[in-house]
Amino acid sequence: MTYEEAVAYVSGLAPRGWRLGLDRMREFARRAGLDGALGPHPRYVHVAGTNGKGSVTAFVESILFEAGSKVGSYYSPFVYDIRERIQVGRRMVSRESFAELVERLRPIAESFDGGPYGPISEFEFKTAMGFTHWRDCGCEWVALEVGLGGRLDATNIVDPASAVVVSIGLDHVDILGGTLESIAFEKAGVAKPGRPLIVGDLPPSALETVLRQADAVGSPAWVFGREVRLHRDGELWTVSVPGRTVTGLCPGIEGAAQPHNMALAVAAVLAAGAQLPDDAIRLGAATTSLPGRFERRQIAGHTVVLDGAHNAEAASVLARSMLRAFPGVRVPMVAGSVRGHDPVGVFRELSPCVERVFACPLEFARALQPHAVAEAAERAGVAAEPCASVGEAVARAVHAAGPGRPVLVSGSFYLLGEAARALARL
Repeated sequence: MTYEEAVAYVSGLAPRGWRLGLDRMREFARRAGLDGALGPHPRYVHVAGTNGKGSVTAFVESILFEAGSKVGSYYSPFVYDIRERIQVGRRMVSRESFAELVERLRPIAESFDGGPYGPISEFEFKTAMGFTHWRDCGCEWVALEVGLGGRLDATNIVDPASAVVVSIGLDHVDILGGTLESIAFEKAGVAKPGRPLIVGDLPPSALETVLRQADAVGSPAWVFGREVRLHRDGELWTVSVPGRTVTGLCPGIEGAAQPHNMALAVAAVLAAGAQLPDDAIRLGAATTSLPGRFERRQIAGHTVVLDGAHNAEAASVLARSMLRAFPGVRVPMVAGSVRGHDPVGVFRELSPCVERVFACPLEFARALQPHAVAEAAERAGVAAEPCASVGEAVARAVHAAGPGRPVLVSGSFYLLGEAARALARL
């Protein structure tokens, strides 16, 4: 099987959609011989949350890597390359290994067709690819990002060394429920008996729900602002957890929320029992990178910011980051969105820093049409124009920016790859 054939096969599973539940994933892992690869060896740090979970996963991966550990990682979704999902040592799985993994797992996946469990989904297949690759590579640690929710997510068959709930916001309400409490209940499903749970800066009702679930399963909780403390010292940060304080930290990912996310990652690896020198933690935090999180590129004489903010909470953080980086400047924005999110809320949060939206279509089954995205922006009080393609939206936004002003590309992670390719053609 070639790499292109492997990608086509995995992508062809996408129309099967999401399927929340663990029975089929557990059986898939059993048939694939993965029972011994789900923890405690390797040791997993399992990361859930509405926003920020990819960043926390990246900080965990980078810190453990700089400490000399063989560490794997899993990201959801990918931004530019499908192989971003599965990594070892901060490197994407190779094209050859990707194809080989698909070839090995395909007959096992197809053995479910017509059976009582139902067919394997795209996300379940890619998750099994990750478990197989990390086992084959002899990983000591894996930084594992949840796909959707937590309690019934396909990744939740692991026995983690620690788990994290980064944030709780209203997103995927059609699947996870329409209240912060219902969403918090689902995210808190990553808590496991006797395994530490690191809890981020949550709204009070969500925090109460998460702590109640942690207590119910016997998971000791370290809460941001309580057991996990973050202090600014000039341009650097100090993180304190029970029994340990690490000074001189600088997050390698830019953005208003990243010191918080870095602190949770430091807490997660220490709570998991990793024996790490302070210098490795500092270096790991400073060298962390992740595509599509306040990512700046210089293209055609413009600063272009690419960020996957797709709900109101993420957009609020993005707005703070934009206003801090470009004070007093309102920018043109290339935007796309998908069903299940709240584009009006996104544009409302971004309205202080966005002057006009150029709405474009996405190559994704749940994509909203450009006119619907433009209407959402107008409802939020932001001028908007529908465009026939991502390329057209990018070109019009760059032209509207004129000399010296940045351009923002945001609204969905599924937009960023298409937009980056269009920008490269300018």
